[in-house]
Amino acid sequence: MYNLEILQYDSGGNYITKQTFGTETTPGTALTVNLNPKNDCQLLIVARGSGNAISSIATNKSLNEVRNSIATSSIIEAIDPSIGSLNAMPYWLHLEHVNVVSDNSGGTTQYVLQSPEGAYDTRLRLKRLATKLTVNWTFSQSMTDAGYELKEVRLCQVPKDYRLLPTTEKNEWGITYPTTIVEFVNPYRLTSATDLNKGGKTIWLPANVRGISASATSDRYRTKENAPTAASYVELVVDNPTRQERLYYRAYLGGDDSTDFNLYENKDYNWTLNIKSADYRGDARIQLLDQTPVVSTNLVPTGNCLMMLPGTNICFNPYKHEAGTNGWNTYLTDGTTLSTEKTIDHVRVLWQTKDAGTSGELVLGYVVDESNHKNLVNVSDIADKDKALVHVKVPVTQGGNAVIEAVNASGVTIWSWHIWISDYLPVGVDASKITDNSSRTTAISEAQNSTRGGAVQIYQGVSWTDPAGAFYKCVIMDRNLGATKAGIQDNQIDGRRTLGLLYQGGRKDPFFAAADGTTKETKTIYDGVGEPLDVIKQKLTTVDQLIQRPLTFSTGTNNEYPASSYNWNGDGPKTIYDPCPKGWRVPSNGTTQSPLSGYISSILSDDGTFKYCMWVGFGANDGTTGSLESKMPIFNNVMYYNGTDITSIASSPIRQSDFVGSGFIYYGTSVGPDGDKSIFFPAVSLREMNGNYRDKKNNTVYQWTSQHGTRTTSGMLIYQIQDQQISVTHPIDWKFGFSVRCVQDNIQKKP
Repeated sequence: MYNLEILQYDSGGNYITKQTFGTETTPGTALTVNLNPKNDCQLLIVARGSGNAISSIATNKSLNEVRNSIATSSIIEAIDPSIGSLNAMPYWLHLEHVNVVSDNSGGTTQYVLQSPEGAYDTRLRLKRLATKLTVNWTFSQSMTDAGYELKEVRLCQVPKDYRLLPTTEKNEWGITYPTTIVEFVNPYRLTSATDLNKGGKTIWLPANVRGISASATSDRYRTKENAPTAASYVELVVDNPTRQERLYYRAYLGGDDSTDFNLYENKDYNWTLNIKSADYRGDARIQLLDQTPVVSTNLVPTGNCLMMLPGTNICFNPYKHEAGTNGWNTYLTDGTTLSTEKTIDHVRVLWQTKDAGTSGELVLGYVVDESNHKNLVNVSDIADKDKALVHVKVPVTQGGNAVIEAVNASGVTIWSWHIWISDYLPVGVDASKITDNSSRTTAISEAQNSTRGGAVQIYQGVSWTDPAGAFYKCVIMDRNLGATKAGIQDNQIDGRRTLGLLYQGGRKDPFFAAADGTTKETKTIYDGVGEPLDVIKQKLTTVDQLIQRPLTFSTGTNNEYPASSYNWNGDGPKTIYDPCPKGWRVPSNGTTQSPLSGYISSILSDDGTFKYCMWVGFGANDGTTGSLESKMPIFNNVMYYNGTDITSIASSPIRQSDFVGSGFIYYGTSVGPDGDKSIFFPAVSLREMNGNYRDKKNNTVYQWTSQHGTRTTSGMLIYQIQDQQISVTHPIDWKFGFSVRCVQDNIQKKP
């Protein structure tokens, strides 16, 4: 054993003492361990390996702080798994309940280990940190004779990091670890003839304990429909060029029993996959990729965000825009002419998410190859502005987000569209039916009843309840733009699904939120062939640059002000740069689209009331008197949810919860499938002006408005919930990345 350390903690995980035993500890050597006498304590025993794959465990830190200590994966993966020498491999053992008691039986007082039941015969066996996996494959001669060819073997959905004591979570499959919000990766994708002809590969990988699925009653039922979330699998990709078929053979890994999807540390797993048949209709483990160009007749209006149900297809005219002049995208055409540089040559998948964080299915799926995306996104009559169509198809998944881009003949991106895939179909009110409060109530009820997969909502306050209020004839979505879940959740992955996407002020293109609520730049988006992508961080200074680089987060300093900050147009008409779907828009928070001499006045109507502030009902007054800035809510209108408990934000709740999806509940109305709890604002890790995530989580909500403030020339107003206060008149630089919640595009303008 190399670099052995023994640490003692009390039952609550508080540090007691630590002892180290030099570089090498020879088996059979007696060790004298100095521990403190104590009942029901915890021991963590770690042999960190000859290469120090795990850093020395810090003293004076709680066990919870030590949890999730990550090993250096390159050291472990450099160990040849076919050779018996494992000097560099870390070993560990965590004893959660043990007594350290005195023993005078030998005439000298010694302290020995005792089990909680009183047994003294304690023999400790450390566990190897890594799992060993061997996968072999055979490809039958009958498949080769039929024209099929093995193109790729890939190992998918494996935790990226080796964690010393990973956090567990309880779900329908049992006690699983690591949590589903950590980063999952594909350790290998073998495509060369040399690798494929070897017929097998053995590697080390982190444990991935995903539990038991009772639905997987035999090997044929170990399918993605029956597999637990984030279970590891091997996928073999097979092509038949003659028939234009591509088949995906998926084998979920785990124990010997068909229901067992666990890959434990300190165990060896050996799998052999035999490809004998192309019967994708009769075997659910085989999926067919349709490589034919997608063609749709489901014509929808063109907006920057297109909402799609899983398993559907749409088409739209890329030169049009529901918010444009005379229905045209005026950046691309005036409706009469179409310049060469603004003529689309082709469309392609820019990025897409998976449907379970960094695990699950690609929400658009795989393209044919890097130069051919036509099976997912295709064009027809593209040079004719009147007849041009973009066709999009999405598979059946649990939903997510994607961005597709249009490219001209010179290879320049000239526009892009966000595809929001979920079962959510919000419906707005019919404003023509609203003549008084009674007809308004009826219209709202009709909109709520027509909405599918979620809710549309209203808030309290005079901006909603007064006939002169800006939102009197509006409803608002129940979730952030891009979210596939709404309301408080009881598990991490669904909590992650409530976060939605991040936007820079005035921009139409989204960026992704942190996968786990931290500052870690976890890869959460993928290209058309499933390779992970990074966000690009670079200063952009013109609207053209912002449009041409939809994956670039524009960085800079305060007071740098391109025209993009005005692109959302305040409380004026919706613009072609608004990121919301047709019929919805970024909510306003004022009465003018130009900078104001006093930002408090930006939410005042002529008679001095707050009829143009959407969040007035959240604050400490009824919206008729006084400032709303920096005020605590009254009547517990806003509560804080940390993943377990709901408390008033005035009571200083714990803010460092590990639960992704913590946030604030607004008890301002009772609409929605879950009543008040359905009006929920998850605390999302924002992006700073330099593009990095803020080193804070689960403690503040930032929501963009379309309004401009005046503290700086580049300021835009936001709605904000933070410790013990609500802010509605806070201007901030447009380059931050915040959430958006779309309101119905039916806002009443100030006379």
